Order: sequence, then structure tokens, then C-alpha cells
Amino acid sequence: MLRGKEATLAGIIRVIIEEEPETQDEIAEKLGISRRYVAKLLKPLIDKGVVKHPYVVDMNKLHTINLEFDENMLMKEIKTTFERMKSTLLTNLDLVHRALKNNDEKLAEDIIIKDYALNKMEEEIRLLLGMDALKYLPGAYANAFATIASNLERLGDYVANIAEEVVHGLKLDKNIEKDVEEIFSLLKEMLIEAIDVVNSKRKETKIYDLEEKLHEKLESLLNKVLESKREELNFYVQFGMFLKDIERFGDRCVNIVDIALELYHNIPRSPIPERLKRGTL
Repeated sequence: MLRGKEATLAGIIRVIIEEEPETQDEIAEKLGISRRYVAKLLKPLIDKGVVKHPYVVDMNKLHTINLEFDENMLMKEIKTTFERMKSTLLTNLDLVHRALKNNDEKLAEDIIIKDYALNKMEEEIRLLLGMDALKYLPGAYANAFATIASNLERLGDYVANIAEEVVHGLKLDKNIEKDVEEIFSLLKEMLIEAIDVVNSKRKETKIYDLEEKLHEKLESLLNKVLESKREELNFYVQFGMFLKDIERFGDRCVNIVDIALELYHNIPRSPIPERLKRGTL
């Protein structure tokens, strides 16, 4: 919680954003403080070009000084929703893993039905971004957050796809249970890492190491299944779709981190999709 000078400065900035005052006297009157104190607090921001006269805030520059509003407001609500989407996805990953392991078609059907929750949360973020969002966020932030929400919603689709394969009869051999468990653990770790990078704004990330581990595990799992020489063609079709959804889930987690690094640290994203970089479709 902000206190003292920072709290007052946050209040000044909020008045500028919402009320569009023309003078420091108007700001002072709104907050019940002296014009001199308003001038003192605003001077460093005016010198940096964060606040301009007549009084407007450059949102791109405001976000470089890391002043967090107590109410803050739009950013806080968006990040809270990202956390809710993450929690839902982690739960669904556990459930679909259980359904796959136990050939539980009823549980798989429930997962497919529950996928609507992620769609609803993505829509919540889009609504938040549509409510005068640019008063509080640079355009780049609004676009990035909308794209991250879309990626999270797509992660839910991949989980639902796996559930559908269970409903359609996908059954995995007991000898690969440990491999599949390790793969689901990696997916959860990648998702947690991706959302933490978004919400913490940190530059350092282990997402690329996790991505490499995931693809090593997928290759190992594929080879083990091929060695079993099962005769059912339908199994290989379903298993291939299962692997593809796992791979796409990992790719989306990497994409979320790439979006955050570009947004916060100006690290350009590769224009080449992950699947093409690896030579896969």
C-alpha cells in the first residue's frame, strides 16, 4: 500500500488522467492539498516528460518509473485474472492427466464442458481493456495483455483436445506412465513460469530450458511408443494428436514469455513460429 508522498503523487496522476485539469490549482483543490505541494511533486515528472502541460500523462513514460497506484486498478485486475486463468489451467492439467491415466471418459467429458470458464476469463480481460484502458495503459500494454489472454485461452483448448482423445478411446500403455507424468509436470512448470514473468516483469527466465526439456521428453516418449509396435492404426493417430497438443501447449507458454520480454524489456520476438523453428507442423 502506498503511503505519504508516493500516495499523494499517485493521487495527482489519477486526477490528471481522469479529470484532465488545466492548472495545478485544480489538482490541489481536488486532493485538498496546496498548489505548492502539487508543483513540488510534479516537477521531477515534468522534467522527465512523464507529465506534460496542459496536464496530461505520457503513459509509456509513466510505466518506466514503476509508480504503482494503490487502486491500480486496471493492471491489478488484469494480473489477477491471469492468475485465475493459470489456476484453472493447472487444475485442468491435473484432471486430464488423471483421466488419461485411468481411462476416465466421464472426467474427460467434464473437462471439455468446463473449458468455457477460460473463455469467460479471456472475455473479462477484453472488457477491462475496452473500458478507457488507454487512460491507464500504453497501447503496447493493452495489445500485449489481450494477446496473452488469447494465448491462455488457447492453452485451455489444448487441454480440452486431450480430453476429447480420452473420450474417443485413447489409452496409453502402463510402461509410459512415468514419462507422461513428467511431461505434465513440465507443462505445469512452464505455465507457472510464463505467468510469473508476465506479472513480475522480470527479465530472467528458465522457460527456454524447460522448452528444451519438454521436447526431449516428447521425443523419448514417441520413440518408446514406436518401439512397442502396436498394430492399431487409430491409436497412432490419436497418440500423434496428443503429442501435438502437448507440444502446442509448451509453445504457447514460450510465446507468452516472449510477449512479456518484448513488452517490458524491448527484446524482439522471433517472427518464426516455434513449430517452424523446429521444422515441425
